[in-house]
Amino acid sequence: MLKKNKFFKDWLYEEVELAFGLTCLRDHPLLTHLKSLTLDPHDPRRPAIEQLRLILFDYINSWNEDEYKFMFISPFLALVPFVSPYYKVFTQRKMQVKYEQGTKITEGLVEFMLAKGKQTPRKPHFFLHEYKPEKRRDNDPLGQLLIAMVAAQHLNEDNLPIYGIYVNGRNWFLVVLDGQNYAVSNPFMATSEQIFNLFAVLDYFKTFMEELYREG
Repeated sequence: MLKKNKFFKDWLYEEVELAFGLTCLRDHPLLTHLKSLTLDPHDPRRPAIEQLRLILFDYINSWNEDEYKFMFISPFLALVPFVSPYYKVFTQRKMQVKYEQGTKITEGLVEFMLAKGKQTPRKPHFFLHEYKPEKRRDNDPLGQLLIAMVAAQHLNEDNLPIYGIYVNGRNWFLVVLDGQNYAVSNPFMATSEQIFNLFAVLDYFKTFMEELYREG
């Protein structure tokens, strides 16, 4: 019987690097492309995004994690929206992966991912890890996101990059995992004008994932 190791929520990013042979790069061409995206100045969703930005600015220091998800993250993502005949949003779904030559297994709940399937996620390629409190340091949001991305990479077996975002208060970080290499962006501050660049990235993922899953 495989020894059950710790859950996703307990991983540190350095432990993920060591267990799966990952290298953190200062940048990556895929990440560079994401950082270059901008939202059309005439996009009709801009007023709604600005309204959410102001709400976030006023309440980010007082919301708990559930309030942040309900009051900002969910309506922000709904503006994209991630609705497609080729993929589906899955939340709070279980994933697991074996490691160390299959002698250990780690598992956990993934908060948000885009994947094929209706009831059971298949081939996930985008993850969002929601982590509200800026002041807490009792766990590692990058580690938690990275282990889920690695699990998807091993389960997919398609050699395609995995994308993710982790949220630390007002700061949103983009992560790209490509083979054994990964890179993390500087934060997009969602209480600032950077929210429009962040939204442009999410909007890009909607189309990119639709094309990926249509072809696959």
